[in-house]
Amino acid sequence: MKRKFLLSIALALIYSTAGAQSLRKPDVEEELLRKERTSIMAAIKQNVMEESMAIRLTNRVPWSKVAPLTFFLRDRDMRKCCYNYIYADSLVKRVRCKLEIDSIYRDSINTILIPIRGSKVSGENISYALFCRKSLKLDSVQYDYIMDKALDMARRIYKNRTLNVWNEEMDLLRKTLSKKQLDAFFINKHSPAVTMEADNVWKRLMEAGLTEGIDSVKEMNLAVNYYFERRKIKDLYRYYGTSQKKYLAELSRQMPVIVKMVDALDKNARISESERRNGTIGKGFVW
Repeated sequence: MKRKFLLSIALALIYSTAGAQSLRKPDVEEELLRKERTSIMAAIKQNVMEESMAIRLTNRVPWSKVAPLTFFLRDRDMRKCCYNYIYADSLVKRVRCKLEIDSIYRDSINTILIPIRGSKVSGENISYALFCRKSLKLDSVQYDYIMDKALDMARRIYKNRTLNVWNEEMDLLRKTLSKKQLDAFFINKHSPAVTMEADNVWKRLMEAGLTEGIDSVKEMNLAVNYYFERRKIKDLYRYYGTSQKKYLAELSRQMPVIVKMVDALDKNARISESERRNGTIGKGFVW
């Protein structure tokens, strides 16, 4: 993977001057780095340390990725520093070249940051899928394809921070992952919340004295599966209101008994509150 990163950097540096608007001088950069490497390294050392730490403080960068991250930051900043010499008399040219170099290295840095849990560089779902590479058993083709799409999203998000890529992510995951992998993705993503939901259901039924005679293992498994499926539908069709309502309605017809019982508790609580406010008398418990 590191070799692939280095190759992408090398190719970008070679061909980035192809555009007519580029002011960069790669040959002069290389010459300066040969002659002034020690002084350039000294000039950027603290800045690289601070940039690396800033990224690590806002992203849970695994220790194995710190070295390649630092490499890209150092290499990028050395090249940017060259333009303090090349265009010492032109602030505009210096800044334009440094912005261009930033853009050249952005993909390589993002390739490290995107698969980190909680990353905000690209879409949250596509990033989480890459983070779960091992548990989803993504092969190298799937991983590289998803990463390429994630980088494309990251470029567009960088230009437009309000860009919503949720539907694009879901379409990509449905087309790229097998059914088993897609189910595993949603299980990984929603396990904490679903476990909490199911535990809360059982707790409330126990407090209401309604658990006697219920096969807890069987019914809790059914409830967990139901909550997972409901969250999956809400994710897949978040911005497709009609489809979401349709599939949630179909799922509700398979609602497990203990979920129905808790829904009934909620419904009767609402009725009781309404009666209390209106001074009316209820007609008994509603199942």
